[in-house]
Amino acid sequence: MTTLENAPLTAQPAPDGQAARDQVRAVYRAIAGEYDERIPGNGPADELFTDTEFTFLRDKVRPTDRVLDMGCGTGRFTVPLAATAAAVTGLDLSPEMLEQNGRKLAERGLHAELRQGDMTALPFEDGSFDVVTSMLALMHLPREDREAVFAEAARVLKPGGRLLVEVKNSVFERLFRGDRFAAVDVTDVDAGELIFTQTKAGQEFTAPWHSFSPDELTYLTARAGLSVVHLRGISPLSTWLADPILSDKNVRDTVQRLERTLSDVPPFSHLGYYLLAEAVKPVR
Repeated sequence: MTTLENAPLTAQPAPDGQAARDQVRAVYRAIAGEYDERIPGNGPADELFTDTEFTFLRDKVRPTDRVLDMGCGTGRFTVPLAATAAAVTGLDLSPEMLEQNGRKLAERGLHAELRQGDMTALPFEDGSFDVVTSMLALMHLPREDREAVFAEAARVLKPGGRLLVEVKNSVFERLFRGDRFAAVDVTDVDAGELIFTQTKAGQEFTAPWHSFSPDELTYLTARAGLSVVHLRGISPLSTWLADPILSDKNVRDTVQRLERTLSDVPPFSHLGYYLLAEAVKPVR
């Protein structure tokens, strides 16, 4: 097994299982201190994208919920969840990312339990949470680990609990293979890699990165015993518009109104740059 200390910072051909997890852990150890400077980007398109993410979570999480934030990173979503939900637990492979998360929580006077761990084997009892979220983290999974992670999320959900995920949309990638909003990080669709460029260390770091289609999300949730009840495509219109166009407030407001309607309606919901999905565990 590759150790964390010796793990290379460029991906090996088709990494899988533990090797891929070691790879991801090593990369985020290297960039934890600068991660928040890299995501999200700045500009009207990014702001519309971010607004959609946070609106989705805000509408789905109740003040009485116990929430698990899987792949929580530096707390981009853990922090607002901790401000609204009854109890929040953040889980991540990287202790360095968790350290940044804890610092931000402390600065805001908020609390969340932060645990280092693996999404393929969650260290929690059955039925521990009302909501499990995973925002922008599932793309690092080797494809062969996907079913295990969705099954684990379903296991720790209470009956009637909700899984909320955000992933890159592979259907969109068939139309446009570049990064619409990225400033310094590059997705190599063909290689299945996320490349962190222009790092403070002066080198590029590469981690495995695999997108999902709407059909794959439906299949994976069904295999885990969950049912998709809401699928939203992020930025089905604004992703095609340049920032100078969206800088016009009238254009931006019009696009935002249209996206709030169309992003929930097929086929537009299936054409978003990223996908947001809610899946529910049945009450038996």
